[in-house]
Amino acid sequence: MEEEKKTYYVSLSNREISDIDTPETEFEVYVKPSEMVKFERLIKSNEENDFIFAAKTMPFKPFAEHEAEEMREETRENYMEAYHFLYKHGTEETREKLKEIGYDK
Repeated sequence: MEEEKKTYYVSLSNREISDIDTPETEFEVYVKPSEMVKFERLIKSNEENDFIFAAKTMPFKPFAEHEAEEMREETRENYMEAYHFLYKHGTEETREKLKEIGYDK
């Protein structure tokens, strides 16, 4: 049986995905639940990287600059992938918001 598409509301700044539109919602997408699971993993991996990056860059703990640079690059790639997903599956309003922040497929 073909999976039905649903509307989801996304807040990248809060890393939240919901079935309900809230004031924190930044984007609206229309996708299959299985596609949204992959997207959720992507934005959660950024959360993990942010935490690890913060731990590595604490002033009292020396760290290798190349490790921090690799993490920045991975995080940037994840955000670009997230923006691409939002643009591809987003409503016209979502696409406009993405263009406003400088993303253009």
